[in-house]
Amino acid sequence: MTAGVEGLAAWPPAAVATVVAAALAVALTAVAGLVGGLWAVLRWRRDVAREERDRAWSRFVWTVDQACDGDVGRNEVGFASAKAMYRMQILRDHDAVLGRIVLELIIGEEQG
Repeated sequence: MTAGVEGLAAWPPAAVATVVAAALAVALTAVAGLVGGLWAVLRWRRDVAREERDRAWSRFVWTVDQACDGDVGRNEVGFASAKAMYRMQILRDHDAVLGRIVLELIIGEEQG
């Protein structure tokens, strides 16, 4: 068998169809792999963002619980944690508005 376009005409039609089908299958597999990989990365980033938000809120709830405790030691720890959390701005986006209000109530500061 010869190479090139003129040699391709000498091939049996079934062989040409097999080569074209194989080439299309490789291309389709590559596209599917690319789309699947992109989807996996996007889902992973969304999951990481959700986990970070959940951790931030659990720290926030712990801080508020400690600050509102009747025990003086826990109250002081909660107050110190609230001040640190207020300065770090650990909550993001829409969570930050509510969190900032609550932390300002605890520590008695207002952000200018």
